[in-house]
Amino acid sequence: MNEAIRVSLISLGCARNLVDSEVLLGHVVEEGLQVVKDPADADVVVVNTCGFIETAKQESIDTILSVARLKVEGSLKGVIAVGCLAQRYGEELKKSVPELDAVFGLSDYSGVPAVVRRIVNGSSRRWVATVDGGKPKGPRSDTKRFLLTPKSFAYLRISEGCDHTCTFCAIPKMRGKNRSKPIDVLVEEAQNLAAAGVQELVVVAEDSTAFGLDTTRKRQIHTLLEKLGDVDGIRWIRLMYAYPHTVRPELTTFLREHPKAVKYLDIPIQHISSTMLRAMKRGVSGDQVRGILDRLREEVPGIAVRSTLISGFPGETEEDFAAAKALVESYRFERLGVFPYSQEEDTPAFDMPDQVPAAVAAARTAELMEMQRVVMRRFHQGLVGKTLPVLVDGYDSDAKQLVGRTWADAPEVDGRVLLSKGSAVPGEIVQATITHAHDYELSGRAEPPTKKA
Repeated sequence: MNEAIRVSLISLGCARNLVDSEVLLGHVVEEGLQVVKDPADADVVVVNTCGFIETAKQESIDTILSVARLKVEGSLKGVIAVGCLAQRYGEELKKSVPELDAVFGLSDYSGVPAVVRRIVNGSSRRWVATVDGGKPKGPRSDTKRFLLTPKSFAYLRISEGCDHTCTFCAIPKMRGKNRSKPIDVLVEEAQNLAAAGVQELVVVAEDSTAFGLDTTRKRQIHTLLEKLGDVDGIRWIRLMYAYPHTVRPELTTFLREHPKAVKYLDIPIQHISSTMLRAMKRGVSGDQVRGILDRLREEVPGIAVRSTLISGFPGETEEDFAAAKALVESYRFERLGVFPYSQEEDTPAFDMPDQVPAAVAAARTAELMEMQRVVMRRFHQGLVGKTLPVLVDGYDSDAKQLVGRTWADAPEVDGRVLLSKGSAVPGEIVQATITHAHDYELSGRAEPPTKKA
């Protein structure tokens, strides 16, 4: 009996990319191939690339080249690139990275197992595959997935693509326009995840609040979330990537009132200066952004608001930067990421005048992040002594403690809670008393379950 062909996958970039990776591995398993964790143990390694900004593109290339060394130093037979970078630069990758044996753009990935077999069987042909000449179709079903997340949570991708024309962003050119999945398909996916023991659904999209616009001409995100709330077994529902001026009262009502709703919203604003927002083509003014942020505090008491800012966008003045600093200091985001502007080809901002020097953008980013560190420290100190629900994700062998998250912590991008080993089980939601606060994490103890009378 022949040994199964072994495939290892390295997933780079965002949560949407991770779902693609899980779907791809679902095809791998369905076709009788074996999934292994360590690339050194694999016959073929698949690298799911990110092409969003320059640093992500470089990480993708470096990862491909690093893995390709195993062809010489180990028993690896092939390397395949898939994902956003492969979609955006497929032919260029084929020419400039001879270490690659195949390149797939944003396809349904059902053809990957056959290409893996060809590589292992010694085919010399190098493959480049895209969909309809590089125009992604969809939406695709994510029903059959090989989950790469802990048992505690899973991502639910509700749509693909984006209709916005932000001047700094190349995602619409890579992933196409917004394409919403049918609600019944998403409910089925959620039911499958619940059956696998998943406790938290992390709802993701390029623009989650555009859900339904392409199919019903109405924003249906609140309707979808209500349906997901009916799925037995799911205990937390967390929403990511809401577009600022499209947060409707129906959504805040869900966040405020539904027992499974995590009082948390990821709402990337990118800036607060109206001049910058106009240059970015965000479709909203600074006053409107502030109004939306204030509405969240008013309409969803206790909400944890996560956002992102871009520093050093072309034309950003000291006055614009001062406005961003004032917002960070006054609004006190529970969670915030700040990123220096990345000059991306094939975007309108690439050729804009008054490009800000990279060193200035980096310095502004560091200043904002230091301000945010102080904000987060105070937020965390305010949690000491409180007893909170904590979803346990797993065990940190270095810290020798269990790792979990509060309502304020989305997986992989926010903070964590460290709990003593043996006090809980991964995949369980426990009541934990917070004992110590740090800049980016908390320490606590899990309380014994309350005995029922």
